[in-house]
Amino acid sequence: MLKRIPKSDISIRPFKAYKEWSYESGSTQITVLEADLTSTNLSGLYPKNSIHGQLRAQFYNGNEDNPFLRFGAKSSNYETSTIAKERYFEDYAKVISIPQIAVGEGIKKFSVTLVDSSTTYVDDGYGNIQDPRDSIILSLIDNQTNEVNFTDYINNVYSASSPYPATVFVDIENEEIRIVYSGDEYSQQLVSYDVESGILVADDLPFLPEAAQGIKIGNVFYTQGLIVLTRDAANRLNSGWTLDYKSTETIYENEFLLIVQPDEFNVSQNPSAVEVVGKETSTYVDSDGVVRKVTTNPGVKYIRKKSVLENGDILDYRFSGTTGSAKAGFEHWEASSSVDSTGSFLAPFITTIGLYDDNCDLVAVAKLPQPIKSDPELPVNFIVRFDT
Repeated sequence: MLKRIPKSDISIRPFKAYKEWSYESGSTQITVLEADLTSTNLSGLYPKNSIHGQLRAQFYNGNEDNPFLRFGAKSSNYETSTIAKERYFEDYAKVISIPQIAVGEGIKKFSVTLVDSSTTYVDDGYGNIQDPRDSIILSLIDNQTNEVNFTDYINNVYSASSPYPATVFVDIENEEIRIVYSGDEYSQQLVSYDVESGILVADDLPFLPEAAQGIKIGNVFYTQGLIVLTRDAANRLNSGWTLDYKSTETIYENEFLLIVQPDEFNVSQNPSAVEVVGKETSTYVDSDGVVRKVTTNPGVKYIRKKSVLENGDILDYRFSGTTGSAKAGFEHWEASSSVDSTGSFLAPFITTIGLYDDNCDLVAVAKLPQPIKSDPELPVNFIVRFDT
């Protein structure tokens, strides 16, 4: 018995799922590559200068129309007076290459933690690997002019006032702070907030100079699964180190509302339980010369048994004609169900639901925790959910 499900009863909702991964130095599942512009050694598994050229061409060439490079100017030197989201690329770098199966759709932002020689580095969500000591203290000075002072982790003070004042919005419930500065809006994690003093501590402020953002040692490219260490890379990843991060995968929750009407799925499919009266079939030969049989009249199904009522009348379920007031067919539920000792009147109990595609191929099976009776008087609703 099949029934087409209306599109209005089908819901598909996407959501992001994250999986935690952890690797250690010496792991065979990920690769640490060296990128050396000055290398002339072409032997080995890969030429180091070729890796350097590939990285520069894709991620560090300053071509902002490249889809890989949608933000940040590029420089070959580390300077403290440049904007916070610049990428730097020296002559020598080290690359942690994560296989795509462990990346999925991309590394989750803010999830990377790299511990190297007891020093912990994290990603700032903007593609930078840096020292995590980048909490910024915000002191509200003048509510009328929205002048705000910022103090970084080494006590350097920065001021946002006219002609570029900052407007601060604090969301205590979601632990979030939004700052509008120079026409751009920034949303960061709120570390703490002292109501009496008006001092806030934020996770990071991208518009401050690099010196206020912590020490950046490289970049993480979330979609490609690459972590590139570009500052003093020769002295990094030389001994024991660990890498933790989360991969991303979009999962779709499929929900199907199945409505069984009172006149549907309430006839037993057991051939030994029923007698079919009035069924008509015909045959035809298709274009391939195969003889096909089709049902032109399904007829009426009756329970294949006799019962004796309390008043002595015989209720013959094999035929539509009976003695007394009780009827014999499945369509005579109200009149005859009361004389059925099992209380089911041979109405089916639903235990399994199968979902089929347009080609009638079975694609999913749902098992019910307990059998549900297909009630001939009331509609029965089922909701089937599964993830793909």
